[in-house]
Amino acid sequence: MVFQSWYFILFLLGLSVAQNFLLPTQRWILLLLGSFFFYSLTGWQPAILLLFTISITYGSALWLSHEKQQNRRYKILLLSVTTQILLLSAFKYLGFFNGLIEGISDWMQSPSWVQLPQLMLPLGISFYTFQSMGYVFDVYYNIRKPERHFGHYALFVSFFPQIQSGPIGRSKEMLPQWKSIALPQWEMVRMAMMLFIWGILKKFVIADRLGIYVDEVYDAPQQFSGAVWILILFLYTIQLYADFSAYSDMAIASAQLLGIQLPENFLFPYKANNITDFWRRWHLSLSGWLRDYIYTPLLFAKKKWKKWAVVYAIAITFVICGIWHGPKMTFVLFGIVQAVLLIFEMQTKDWRARLSNRLPHWIYQPLSIALTFVVISFCFILFRAEGLHEVKAIFSRLSCWDYASTLDYLKEKNGSVLFGLFAMLGLFLLVDEKISSVIRNQKENPRKLGIYFSIMMVVILIGMVLGKEQFIYFQF
Repeated sequence: MVFQSWYFILFLLGLSVAQNFLLPTQRWILLLLGSFFFYSLTGWQPAILLLFTISITYGSALWLSHEKQQNRRYKILLLSVTTQILLLSAFKYLGFFNGLIEGISDWMQSPSWVQLPQLMLPLGISFYTFQSMGYVFDVYYNIRKPERHFGHYALFVSFFPQIQSGPIGRSKEMLPQWKSIALPQWEMVRMAMMLFIWGILKKFVIADRLGIYVDEVYDAPQQFSGAVWILILFLYTIQLYADFSAYSDMAIASAQLLGIQLPENFLFPYKANNITDFWRRWHLSLSGWLRDYIYTPLLFAKKKWKKWAVVYAIAITFVICGIWHGPKMTFVLFGIVQAVLLIFEMQTKDWRARLSNRLPHWIYQPLSIALTFVVISFCFILFRAEGLHEVKAIFSRLSCWDYASTLDYLKEKNGSVLFGLFAMLGLFLLVDEKISSVIRNQKENPRKLGIYFSIMMVVILIGMVLGKEQFIYFQF
């Protein structure tokens, strides 16, 4: 059940109305039943796996709270985390290991000696695994006491607006909300409706329209020139952001209609002036999770290494980030490339500071933002390509500037249409922050909001593309 379907909207409105007939301390029951119903639509097996994950992490946290000896607490943490990683690996990474085995067999020129089964990937398993794992880390580090109410904890892990693709919630912010759920005031409802509509616009009008151009070129990489590929790399970078931020906005809006606050997931990442800044703005719930539970503990454990400790922590953290995204070598390489870029920025920090002092701000800042966008666009080749063979094919085409085929492409797509597309994308990047700020301002003038709402509805009705209901991050 995707967010932009009428089934979901009716389901969400039904829960919102039903909450009025329950006490604030009882509303968690309705949300828990609704969340498991929502998730069980994908099948009863994934729902059983979700319940198993909830039970394991709930029990692990209680066990940690009763154990006082640090070495035993560490063993409990290790057992819980290992169990979750094994579950995630079994359902998500067996295909990756199959490919690794086949590669080794080909290199040794011998038949593959084992074939691991490929299991169905449960929807949202990467997200709810990290969310529940983060809760166990919080209890282990004494950031919070364990949640003794099983129902509240089960709802924390399974809450339906976020379970498919996040944002990855934190226990200290979300668990207290279940104890007494207040009905949202009209200002909050109005904001949620506007945010949901803004998400629909980003998904249907921008992301799905760009997907038409991107998919065509990625489906036949050898047929297009380097100039076309440059264009497509930039379009995919915007498509990915529009698609994923649309999901996040719609998830946050859906939760707000039910009286629940979810964390923000994006902070206008294409206004970042370097890669470090980009990761402070992109997928905030994941980057924050990696920082708090992977990077910081690794950095603290190796603090005697000084600068090398930072290099070590960055490298491990972003390799894990790449692996988390999927069972492909392209994702692993994506993580490695990000680590290299971040380490490079760390080593050149003083040089870049001197350069920024020499150049006028109005020159240095736009150049930094543009360069960061270009670098990220090239990195996202690893995110979109099906495998390393396709990455190799793309880079070979990037060096082939066939102007005749480029002109043919521009004629086929109609230059005026492409110009209109570029104008729309430029306008979107310019007004994205302004519109988000207006929508999230509960004290905003209703008349102004009405104008924004009318404009968004007109744009959706005129420019929407149907037929691509799935969000990109569902694959993770």
